[in-house]
Amino acid sequence: MQMDLFGNVPEIVIDIHETKGRRINSVKHLISMLEKERIHYTVQKIPIGDVLGPNGIAIERKTINDLVNTLKGSASGVPRFTKQMNALLEYEKPYLLIENYLAIRRDPMKGCIYVPFKTKQTKGRPYVVTMERVSYIHPSALDALIDSIREQGIEILSGFNALHSAGLLYGVLRDDGTLSHDAKEKRLPVIRTRKGLNSVFDEQEFLVAGFPCVNVVRARSLLEKFGTPFEVLSRTDEWTKVSGIGPKTVESARKILYSDYSPIRKEEAPESESETE
Repeated sequence: MQMDLFGNVPEIVIDIHETKGRRINSVKHLISMLEKERIHYTVQKIPIGDVLGPNGIAIERKTINDLVNTLKGSASGVPRFTKQMNALLEYEKPYLLIENYLAIRRDPMKGCIYVPFKTKQTKGRPYVVTMERVSYIHPSALDALIDSIREQGIEILSGFNALHSAGLLYGVLRDDGTLSHDAKEKRLPVIRTRKGLNSVFDEQEFLVAGFPCVNVVRARSLLEKFGTPFEVLSRTDEWTKVSGIGPKTVESARKILYSDYSPIRKEEAPESESETE
C-alpha cells in the first residue's frame, strides 16, 4: 500500500465506482465520516469488494434493487452476483451490506415487496409521504437468497437507508478492523485478484474450499480439525463440529462426493421412449 505525500498509509480502500454519480450512497457518507475522524483512505479500482479494511475485511455493497434484479434471473445478473460472492470469500472477514433492506415492505399474500424510492414531508402537516415501487419477488425468495449467502460464511449488514448503512460500515471497520491511528498488530488492507497457490498448504485449502458453502476460512478450520484433506473428505458427518458449518453444507458436500458422475448434460441426454412415441 503506497503512502501519501505526508507518509500516511491508507487504512481503508474504496472502489472508485462507489464514488461516482450524484446520488448519495452509504459509501459517500462513509467517506465523510472518515474525513471527519481524520482516518486515511484511498479511492481506486478494486476487483473484489467495494470497501476494504484492516485485518482482512472486505465489504460488498448492494441495494435491495440489486438483489431483486438478481432474483429476476437476468442472463448476466445471477452469474455475476455468484462470482462476486465467491470472490468475497477470499478475504478472512467478508461482509455484504444490503442498503435499504430494512425499509422494504413485504406482502406475502400478493407475493411481492415494496421498495421505497422517495420520501418527503407534507407541507404544513405532520405527515411523511413515502413513494414505493412494487417488485413481484416473493419475500420468501428474498429471504432464501440471504440465507444462502450467510451459509457461505458471509456476514449480512442490513441497512435502513444510506446514512444508516454508512454507520454500519464504519462500525465494522472500527470494531473488527481496529480502526485507529495507534492500533498495534493491525494488518492493513490488501487488494486481491486471485489467490496464488504457492505451497502444498494453499493447494489443500483450495481443494477443500471447492465444496459449496465452504470458503477459505472454513477450509482452514476443517483442515485444522481433521489434519489432512483425506480425513476431511472421509469424515463429512463430523463437519458440524466445526463452527459455522451446518447440516446443509454437509448435505451438499456428501451429494458431490457420493453421486455418480454423469458427463452427459440434461439437454444432451437421449430422448426417452415416451418422448419418441
